[in-house]
Amino acid sequence: MTFYNQDLKIINNLNSLLIRHILTNEANSLLLFGSIGDGDLYSTTAKINLVEMVSEITEKKIPILIGIYSDQVDDTINQIENLGKKFEYLSFLISPPLSEKQSEEELKSFFENILGSNTIKNQIYLINNPPLFAGNEIDSNLLDYILQFSNLKGIIDAFYNIKNCKSYIQNLSSDFTIICGMEQNSQTFLQLIPIDMRKYSGILSSLSNISNMSSKLYNYGIEDNILELLQIQEQINDIRDKIYEVKTNDVREKVGLKYAFLHLYRDLISRTDTDINSIYKELQTQIDPINRERIEATVNYMQNNKQIYKLYFLGKKELYQFDEIINTFSKIDVLVEQGKVKKIKGPYIDTRNILYRVNFEKSRLVFRFRTSQFNYLQNLIKEKLLYPFLDNSLNPNDIDLRNKVKEIINTRTGEYIFNKDNPPIIPVCNLIYYDETKEVIPNIFSVQEYIRGKPLFQLINQYISEGKNLATKRFLNLFSNLGEQLGHLHEVKFDSYYNNINDIGKKKKISYSEYFENELEHRLQEAKKNKIDFCNEIRDFYRDNNSLIDDETDYVLLHNDFKSQNIIVKEELGIVKINGIVNFDIWCVGSRAQDFIKIDYWILKPLNNPSFYNAFYNSYSKHYKVNVDFKKKIDLYKLVWLLDEYNLESALIKKSDQMEIMKSPQFSLENYLFEIKAIIR
Repeated sequence: MTFYNQDLKIINNLNSLLIRHILTNEANSLLLFGSIGDGDLYSTTAKINLVEMVSEITEKKIPILIGIYSDQVDDTINQIENLGKKFEYLSFLISPPLSEKQSEEELKSFFENILGSNTIKNQIYLINNPPLFAGNEIDSNLLDYILQFSNLKGIIDAFYNIKNCKSYIQNLSSDFTIICGMEQNSQTFLQLIPIDMRKYSGILSSLSNISNMSSKLYNYGIEDNILELLQIQEQINDIRDKIYEVKTNDVREKVGLKYAFLHLYRDLISRTDTDINSIYKELQTQIDPINRERIEATVNYMQNNKQIYKLYFLGKKELYQFDEIINTFSKIDVLVEQGKVKKIKGPYIDTRNILYRVNFEKSRLVFRFRTSQFNYLQNLIKEKLLYPFLDNSLNPNDIDLRNKVKEIINTRTGEYIFNKDNPPIIPVCNLIYYDETKEVIPNIFSVQEYIRGKPLFQLINQYISEGKNLATKRFLNLFSNLGEQLGHLHEVKFDSYYNNINDIGKKKKISYSEYFENELEHRLQEAKKNKIDFCNEIRDFYRDNNSLIDDETDYVLLHNDFKSQNIIVKEELGIVKINGIVNFDIWCVGSRAQDFIKIDYWILKPLNNPSFYNAFYNSYSKHYKVNVDFKKKIDLYKLVWLLDEYNLESALIKKSDQMEIMKSPQFSLENYLFEIKAIIR
């Protein structure tokens, strides 16, 4: 199939992805502009551009055919000449006349004039599909006649007439290929052919635009594996019914397959692209909601059952077969020891990373690829420096702290596996491997253990959607445990603040109060540009409470993104247990009050349950006294964070005319303003 915009311009990036996907799903030749490729819509220039792109992707290592359909002999010859002179390796698929049924003698003359042209040197294939080409049929007599031309190398038969197909097979040889063009009859077609001759046959499958099933069927046919051959044909027929069953006047295969492909790569294909967004919306209007859901479910099922091999992406441009990624890690002993890859789930995308969960024979691991280039700090696997503090392998009071930190930062590859006799102070996963060199792939990456469970917010949402009572002992215990874990983390104390973890161990040039005031003022200046008209009131609030910052001397290790998305829980036998804390991408060293902002704003406040609030804070109080001044300090940090979020969303809204960024952004702004005003009042 071919993706094009409303101006009939081929969309290069989308078709490039499609071609790579088809090759990943084991096609061993390509037909451009087949029956669902809309070849009659394009100029020769457009076809040249597509052939060039496909040739670059395939590196000319597999046969490429291009469909030429016309009523006129001269037009067909001209198209073949123009493309054939430029691409000597290109083969052509030609059809009988499109619009008028002709006699056998007229068809002989039509093909004889084309095949006999002295200027055509490329290999030629014919297509026999009478319903598509005005009832014109290439019968056995006609084929026998035109076989005199040595550049005729095969025929694609739509298999409407099994007697006709059997007659074609008599001509099958290493010099003449018979290809089945009706994928629902592929199994029958292969079984008509003697086993030793099947290697000269082929299958043309529309479903191969997304699936590897026809490739597998063909291989089973070559092996004469009858049981598998029958089973996979049944599966293909079932999948066809689910994907092609759409109500449209257009070619059903094209509509269903295009929607299936866009769904498969929905996380990679930007809906902010005008052309792609237009295609997606047009397909949605052509397919009713029930059939759309069925196509989506079918694609998900096929991927899970390895009937689709998906390309995996690590950013906007880099696309890989996951085998390629795994193979690059083949020298890493700890990964080789895990056995073969059984299943891949993902991508899971956050603002900085793309994650895949990979099930090996012996373990489950999470591959984390840093794709954001937000700033130079993104070029560091943060866990490699964090973990030594969590098991006291690295002591903040060490006289040689700075040199040890520099040594860790400069180590570009490695691992960090916790000793069972000396576990970390909070539940975190082992760092199986990391690589910051960008030599293996163009991103820094880490491989970490998979923590069983689900993010806390998912469990809470599940309870709410199922009408279950959250106010139970299990959740009180959970929030108490949450406060305890945060308290454990904050037991790691430093003699200074370090917003940039690269600087740990360095002497600070400005005091913490100066640093905080500079951060606040920077955000206020930005907020003023974004139409906040009460910046002076915020400054007054800070001046009234700045003694809390001036007196700050207690600096601890901060998660700095301590919220329900990063807390993995598992419910077993009536107990909700914290199985792990994840995502330390913005960890730093600073005031412990800073770590209360997000858990309070995103969880405790929306749940509006004093018992949860008390359980969390009372548990934390065993590690540090939570009094009125401490809560006021939390408000100061929350104020800075809210201003930051307000400025960020304001910037995003300014781009919203060009980009689909978020749902109801104005609501978020109003909510942030409300919270800021609530604090300063």
